[in-house]
Amino acid sequence: MSGAPEPRPPGRPRDPAADAKILGAALALALEGGLAGLTMEGIAARAGVGKATVYRRWTTKEALLADALRELAPGVEVPDTGSARGDYLALMRGSSERFDRRATVIVARLLTEAAEEPELFTALRAAVVDPRRAALRAILERGAERGEVRADADLELAVDALAGPVMYRAMVDGAHYADVAAAGHPEALWDLVAGGLAPR
Repeated sequence: MSGAPEPRPPGRPRDPAADAKILGAALALALEGGLAGLTMEGIAARAGVGKATVYRRWTTKEALLADALRELAPGVEVPDTGSARGDYLALMRGSSERFDRRATVIVARLLTEAAEEPELFTALRAAVVDPRRAALRAILERGAERGEVRADADLELAVDALAGPVMYRAMVDGAHYADVAAAGHPEALWDLVAGGLAPR
């Protein structure tokens, strides 16, 4: 067994500090002006790095913004409390605790712009929406296995009914996602929807 170090890959290694500056600059500019005013050049200038530094890491502003949003709204874990209701409430509380307050503002703003920006819409879904929908669907599927959710329930529609109103309430009230979750909205929402999900 050789003790020689492995050869370094060609090129300059990535600097985590530069990555953080670039992601922070993208978020700041998105908060200030949304996607319309967001450019790779502007991000580079705000971060205090060269354009080449940005483009070496991200080829598009959509990809960059998706990574920035993942920093604000990191991935979710599927809880297992023993009941579908308990799992849903644990998921909502856990998500709200990890959901940076800036994310509510940015996501609401970008959703209004995404209709005319298909690449942004795809990036936004992949970064924030799809992981949470997948976790909620997994909870409902497990609920069906336990006999808590009827086998013929439309789970995609159920995901819409259980996830959409929380974000809608945050958007129209200007409240943070965590504040909506803490106010008992998820409990009331589950109890409202559960009647349609329960086995007949």
